[in-house]
Amino acid sequence: MSLTLMVLLSFSGVSTAASGRDDINLSLNQVIETLNPFNVSSIVCTQLYCQIYDVLFFQNDAGELEPRLAESFELAEDNVTYTVHLRDGVKFHNGKKLTAEDAAWSIDYALKSGPYKMIRPKVPGYKSVKVIDDLTFQIVSDGPNPTLLNNISIWVNILCKEEVLAAGEKFGIEWIPCGAGPYVISSYNPDTEIELKAFEDYYQGPASIKKVNYKILTDNNTITVAFESGELDLIVVPTAAWTRFKSNSDYNTYLSPTNHTSFFHINSIRGDVLSDKRVRQAFSYAMDREMMVIAAYDGIAQTAYSLFNPSSVFGGFTVEEMEKAGIPSYQYDPEKAKTLLAEAGYPNGFDAGKILCISGSYWEKMSTVFQANLADIGVKVDIEVADSASCRARRYDQDYDISNTGTNFTPEATYGYIYFKYLSDEARKAGERTELGLKDRELDDVYRKVLTEMNREKRKAAYLDLNRLLQDRMYTIPTFHKAIPYAYSKNLVCDEINTNYYYIYKFHWK
Repeated sequence: MSLTLMVLLSFSGVSTAASGRDDINLSLNQVIETLNPFNVSSIVCTQLYCQIYDVLFFQNDAGELEPRLAESFELAEDNVTYTVHLRDGVKFHNGKKLTAEDAAWSIDYALKSGPYKMIRPKVPGYKSVKVIDDLTFQIVSDGPNPTLLNNISIWVNILCKEEVLAAGEKFGIEWIPCGAGPYVISSYNPDTEIELKAFEDYYQGPASIKKVNYKILTDNNTITVAFESGELDLIVVPTAAWTRFKSNSDYNTYLSPTNHTSFFHINSIRGDVLSDKRVRQAFSYAMDREMMVIAAYDGIAQTAYSLFNPSSVFGGFTVEEMEKAGIPSYQYDPEKAKTLLAEAGYPNGFDAGKILCISGSYWEKMSTVFQANLADIGVKVDIEVADSASCRARRYDQDYDISNTGTNFTPEATYGYIYFKYLSDEARKAGERTELGLKDRELDDVYRKVLTEMNREKRKAAYLDLNRLLQDRMYTIPTFHKAIPYAYSKNLVCDEINTNYYYIYKFHWK
């Protein structure tokens, strides 16, 4: 869903006629790892990229593609060839005009020819790209792929080829004017503060807010105090403070739905006790999701009994829909969990090692609740806390027993393939990684059927089969779908806040 607080702005641009301030003070709650959008999966980094880079099409909350750098596209009768038409006159931050060569290079460099293994599983099916003329190019998939262009538009920012190649190893470390978004970086200190200024030649028209001041603040209390003292203009409210903020008429507030699911990965590939699906199923039955929502997210999340949020992700199903289809939803049942452990040969429980836990936010509370739930069925686990980047690296190396994490799924559940794809020995030797490292051919085949089915109703049926397998295997145990609680200054107008991210270009002051 999108938030419309005032009359939505037309696509032609944002009015700059409003009086009042033209700057905004914001925070980012972790250090920016890189400015290279092809080599990161951090949600915080992506929030910054939304302001400085741009994509071919914007995928709205309904999953529909809206024109951005590209005006239109056609899908050929072969169902594999997309012809894309770029907008004329778009400028990069260095003043150079966007061409099909830039777009084609960005796509291929991100998905094939460049050194970036992380982004490729997010866009399955890409085969090649070919320039037709200055403003036209063709993308070819390796088979029918209903969401290829959607996924490219989400994950591949279009950059200036000449600028990136000239930067060499500086790309990602230093700011270079290679983007085409509404803002440019004017000062970059990724550990402490980042300043942006409006790009006056932005193709939709210059932004109303001319200067953006980001502070890197990792402590929620510090962020809250800074907002209440007027030092920050918009924050994500700590969930424990949401009720207080929501009832305070001095602020605007909005509880934004998301496509996000928080979950626990279980390392099933080592041939030990966690490789038995009955054990993983027992863990899911042992999880008290209602308590987890209260303890970890102060009651403002939605319990997740399957991986994809049925309210916002095509491919997700409600508990009722799953149970009607004979798919278990794993409602809280510790006695059922104990029975499964006994069937697996562990009537007295066992030591499951450690939960690798992301530091800060709600992750540690999640882990503490799950630790207690597992103790109730005789399973001992310790908790090991590490920063987000370290946890991510260890997940890709399968250096964990249990690990908490989460992701913003796309409006269609194809994105989940990055976790569950079959990882062959050849792919691993070539440097490809997934967080689960699976070799489940049946699951991979079903997911590939989803990825290639062009008929929406048939694809929905395939998603039901996919959910059946995911619930059976339980490689990943879903916990809840979070919401994002925003508070912002009374005179700040947020014309639109999209699911998962906001765009400062859509803000202005009264």
